[in-house]
Amino acid sequence: MTAEPTRYVRTKDAQQAVEGHEVEIVNALGIHWRAGQKEHIDCPYPNHGGAKDWRLNSKGRGICTCTERKTDSVFDIAGKVEGLDFEASKIRCMEIVGRADLIREKSGAGGGQATDADSLMRAPAERRDDSLPRAYLAHRLGIPADAVPMPATPTVGLRALGYFDPPKGKGTGKPVHVGDYPCTVWGQTDAEGRRHAHRIYVASSGAGKAELGLADNGTARDPKKSAKRTGEESTAGRVVIWGDARRAAWCIIAEGIETAASVAYAFRPEIETGAAYVAAGVNANGIEAFVPWPETKRVTVAADRDEAVKISRPNPTRRGEQAARRFGIRHHETVAVAYALAGEPGSATDWLDVHNVRGSEAVRAGILAAMTYAPTVEEIEEERSRSDAQDELQRVVADYPLPAMEGMTLGYQRTKSGRVWVHQAVKVGDDVQMVPVASPFGVLARLRFADDDDAYGLRIVAQDMGGRRRNLDVDRATFARQAAAETRAMLYAAGLRTEGDGEHVAVKALKAADPQREIAVVRRPGWHFGEEGADPFFVCPDGQIIGPKAEDAPELSVNARIGASVARGGTLEAWQKAVAAACTAPRCEHWIIGAIAGFCAPVLSLCGLDTCGINLSGMTSGGKTTAQRLAVSAWSRAALDVRDSLLQSARATANAVELMAARSNGTVLAMDELGHVNGKELGRIIYSLASGVGKGRMNGDAQRRTSYTWSTFVMFSAEKSLEEKVRGDGGEWAGGMAVRIPDIDISGINRAVDQGVLDLIATVDRNHGHAGPAFVEAMIAAGTHRQAREIRQGIDTSARAIAGRDADGKHVRAALPFAILNTAGRLAQRLGILPAEIDVARAVQWAWARFADSSDAVALDPEQQATMNLRAWIAERWGSSIHPTVPDDNGRVSMRDALGWYDDEAVYIPAQRIIEAAGKSLKEIEIGRALKAQGFIAKSHGPDCFYVSYVPKVGKLKAYALSRKAFGRSLEAETSFGVYLGGRA
Repeated sequence: MTAEPTRYVRTKDAQQAVEGHEVEIVNALGIHWRAGQKEHIDCPYPNHGGAKDWRLNSKGRGICTCTERKTDSVFDIAGKVEGLDFEASKIRCMEIVGRADLIREKSGAGGGQATDADSLMRAPAERRDDSLPRAYLAHRLGIPADAVPMPATPTVGLRALGYFDPPKGKGTGKPVHVGDYPCTVWGQTDAEGRRHAHRIYVASSGAGKAELGLADNGTARDPKKSAKRTGEESTAGRVVIWGDARRAAWCIIAEGIETAASVAYAFRPEIETGAAYVAAGVNANGIEAFVPWPETKRVTVAADRDEAVKISRPNPTRRGEQAARRFGIRHHETVAVAYALAGEPGSATDWLDVHNVRGSEAVRAGILAAMTYAPTVEEIEEERSRSDAQDELQRVVADYPLPAMEGMTLGYQRTKSGRVWVHQAVKVGDDVQMVPVASPFGVLARLRFADDDDAYGLRIVAQDMGGRRRNLDVDRATFARQAAAETRAMLYAAGLRTEGDGEHVAVKALKAADPQREIAVVRRPGWHFGEEGADPFFVCPDGQIIGPKAEDAPELSVNARIGASVARGGTLEAWQKAVAAACTAPRCEHWIIGAIAGFCAPVLSLCGLDTCGINLSGMTSGGKTTAQRLAVSAWSRAALDVRDSLLQSARATANAVELMAARSNGTVLAMDELGHVNGKELGRIIYSLASGVGKGRMNGDAQRRTSYTWSTFVMFSAEKSLEEKVRGDGGEWAGGMAVRIPDIDISGINRAVDQGVLDLIATVDRNHGHAGPAFVEAMIAAGTHRQAREIRQGIDTSARAIAGRDADGKHVRAALPFAILNTAGRLAQRLGILPAEIDVARAVQWAWARFADSSDAVALDPEQQATMNLRAWIAERWGSSIHPTVPDDNGRVSMRDALGWYDDEAVYIPAQRIIEAAGKSLKEIEIGRALKAQGFIAKSHGPDCFYVSYVPKVGKLKAYALSRKAFGRSLEAETSFGVYLGGRA
């Protein structure tokens, strides 16, 4: 099967081709513009305004003064004038300038798709049918599709992918194209977070393996292929995972994805409770090379039985058992190893065969009866000799490439204890000796930070203390700061061991490193904008890149990536079921807000809006953290005990919050339980998050260091409102805080949700990380990522509608987070990510009403804020530092620590004290006007002080003395004004 071809032009080629031909292009589009012309012409864009508001500047870019966009490339101009998308606009311009040679064709679903792991896993939506992996496993296991256990590692289905035979002859020439077939792609990972992928070509609708015909040697073509390997790094040992390998103590590893799926089906209870994970080693070599995760304490190898005798093979290979025992000899000292052979002796059987013939219970019983591995003397000797041979040394040389140096000689040799370490050539007398200085480290590539002025860095690899590889990305600039202390700290944290001055030798080697391979990277996830005129692309927290062509895509720095098991788990469909259950629960609007919040940051950051968010406040056990989990599960696993999760405890320093914000750029930042944060510090955190940039810092050379930056949506939770928290710890609540992070009081929500619903909602802990990337992919497929200006206008309109027709600027600004929620929620529904039955508008209106009625919103009204400040000041001091004017037994009125006095008629307070009590709101209002119209009587009490008094029907006599200067012209003796403060009679 072959799909219809698609025409395209590489953006860089198109940009070079149109340079200098801009006038020619706009004329061909029907825009009458002359070279060198200065005066404006009527705007040629459909539905735009009018006269004399468009021109082509000297750089060949269109300027339209009736829109907010600064300039348009000729591709943008063609798109607007003729209604074309970006790809079609490039083709149109190439045809105009006579560069049809740059127009290429690719199959819409098959050919033209790069086959390296990253490209396959981020194949464009139009090529994909992600139901194929599930359908294929359902067919192989003979179970309904909805019963199939899907891996935690990502899967992709392709409607068609080219299958190629190797080049003929001695390998020269091009691979031979056999045809295009449906294909399933299975993401793989290892304990170090390195990724790869495996392909299985399948029949139509996933009904079994594809029939690919016979190769030239007369054998059937293999429908299973590894993804194309990039670089020289070995991919052996990377596996497909069911469950959470980072937490489970028991691993069951099988040979082959289908076989592992049958094992996962049999052990689903253990997987779901986090007691076990299942790994697919793809083949026997994969089992031998597999390295368990550090948390693993026990491994059972579910091995194939290869004991059948054939005419062509009279001596059984016993390959599955051999792989199990080789794994055992290599790991039995660190984990408990057992293995179980499938089927009956003398047969050729795997656990999928057992499943299909005898059922899932037989699979379970057979694996639970696994034999404990005990090494034989021969195996011990063989492993020792293998380890002592050159294999390990060669592996270390390949995995940890040392940089070439002119003034120092480094190489790998064995130490006296047999370890392979970096040795330095040192002159001792007349001899040169190789002295051990450090455990293995190396440089894999140079980095170019595309989002930091193309600053250079290095990708370093170091062997950790468990013998595993650790990749690190470092800035070369850090080598010049404090004797490279930051770099040395990173190496030591990664497990580097040194002797003598080994740490300084390592730094010298890194300073001299000049690897030929260059990798473009970005420091943070979220939207990134490449060359002018190019579409933005999106970087997911796990490093997946959505948007640009494969050859143009940068990587996310390994330091910023979250682990594979934290990034993805389960399926999008299961997540949607859990979210639908949460969002349709009666009187649980805060869960709807949580579900929507996961999609706000891609919209917010695309439009260039400042970071903002919401705080959910209310008594414990109201589902505040559940709302945060719903938001975070769109991008990662939402677990407070997982370091990489986007849900974190608020127990963090301001510097740590900056780092968390940068890691959540373009996604969501959830901080649980603000009770851990001091109120004064919380105020600073709110302003810092809203600014989108961390504190400026200087290095040892008095040069400004790169600060963290971010654009995200924040979701706090606390038992108190933000206003109560800030004031309660001695801080001052301000309107700027309220508009940036408005408070939503969840009092009155349903606290008696059915346990079955709660259990279904809890499944987001196993089904996570799919919805956010799917949302961005759908935005790009629909062209929404090119409509930032229109989306921004819609958000502004929504904010004004939410705030109300007569709302002032502060209230409209406070409505902005709610408008973003409304826009993101509706967009996610339209793109098929959020269930259609969710009532987004009702939930947003509920949230706004809860904020408008909260004490936090008082800060938006300076007059009311001053009144509340005065009320609180008097109430806190009544009877302690505000004393009665009645003389004591000695005939004296209390003066010690007195801030004011009261009698039966009034309260007397020095003017300066009352001005201080009103707080910063004094700067924004005229006090006299603020206190009017509530029944107080003003009476003069000296030239610079007066009192106000009021006797309510129920309430204690309370009044304030203020200076005439503070009241200004609004003060008139015996004039009615003031504020009722309440109290006891």
